[in-house]
Amino acid sequence: MSASDSTNLGRVLADKSERKETIDDANERLIALLDAAVDGLVIIDKTGKIELFNSAAQRMFLYSSQEVLGKNIKMLMPAPFSREHDTYLSSYMTSGQAKIIGTGRKVKGKKSNGDEFPIFLSVGEVKGSSHIQFVGIIRDISEQERDKMEAQDNRNRLSHASRLSSMGELAAGIAHEMNQPLTAISSYAQASKRLLASGSQHNVEKVAATLDKICDQAIRASDVIDRLRTFVKKRISQREYVDLNELINKTVKLAKVDTRILDHEVIIKLDTIKKPELLVDPVQIQQVLLNLIRNGIDSMEHIKGAPLIIKSQWLSDELIEVSVSDCGLGIDVQTIDSIFNPFFTTKESGMGMGLSVSQTIIHAHGGRIYFEANHPSGCTFSFHLPATSKNQENTENSANE
Repeated sequence: MSASDSTNLGRVLADKSERKETIDDANERLIALLDAAVDGLVIIDKTGKIELFNSAAQRMFLYSSQEVLGKNIKMLMPAPFSREHDTYLSSYMTSGQAKIIGTGRKVKGKKSNGDEFPIFLSVGEVKGSSHIQFVGIIRDISEQERDKMEAQDNRNRLSHASRLSSMGELAAGIAHEMNQPLTAISSYAQASKRLLASGSQHNVEKVAATLDKICDQAIRASDVIDRLRTFVKKRISQREYVDLNELINKTVKLAKVDTRILDHEVIIKLDTIKKPELLVDPVQIQQVLLNLIRNGIDSMEHIKGAPLIIKSQWLSDELIEVSVSDCGLGIDVQTIDSIFNPFFTTKESGMGMGLSVSQTIIHAHGGRIYFEANHPSGCTFSFHLPATSKNQENTENSANE
């Protein structure tokens, strides 16, 4: 070997050694970067076998990398996610249709001890690799979900306390509402007793008719109790599809427990062409409506016969507005900025939680609550919520006529 050949060989070996050091350094930096990541990082092949499992993933799932490498990613998933995973992969490989690839979603993970926990999973394909690979970025959202549940629980407790407070303020009205059917039942029962004592066949028929009236009054009293019990019951917030118009009418019936409302005309103007259907907690929306109705009655207490107007109207194809208008004293400038603050009230008695709780409920349902002055007097409180048209029978009928 000549001196020049020897020199060239030395250069090649030095270059190879330098390239190897560069690659080794890059690998070490990559490993350090992966292990420093807060989120779990997992790489799998096209069959779902785990090829990389960083330190965050090891802490999250309570597995060492040696325990999971070469095994199917399904071991980190509870049912039904584990059953669906292979289907997603095979579907993507054959059709190219991405259901989870390139997207993020909330799912559940399973630790080595069997505990399940909520995670947010983002999946992407590794481009330019020697073989097909997918990378998953996993974030443990247990704390966020716990905070969300605690916030919901606090809203439920506050909402329940506010409903109890409302019923406490309506105690006199409740007594009056219940006293009427009970008094009627007592009177009918005494009349029946006198008729039976006479022994007349004609009177026996009267007794039968009187007993029917007793039954009607008992049902009336039961209806009052059911409305009140449903309203004040401590419960977990549950959303269901409801007809807003029906809910408004039911709330007006409940509001009439407050006998002061009988001193005012209640005008209900509901959109009946497109009946609004909402996915809401009906008791909570009823609570908001009842609070706005009672506030309106409070503001007009000094004006006998003044009307209260309750109205629903579509703001768009997906948004319905409900408003309660009075012609009372209105809201002064000093009060405007504090009207929705907790514990703020202009009343001599009361918790000052009604509008604050109402705002919380409406915001939690994806809506907004607001108010404006009426002319020449009074105020209108309104809220809007996402809604869909329950049916358009009236519109179709009109078009056919």
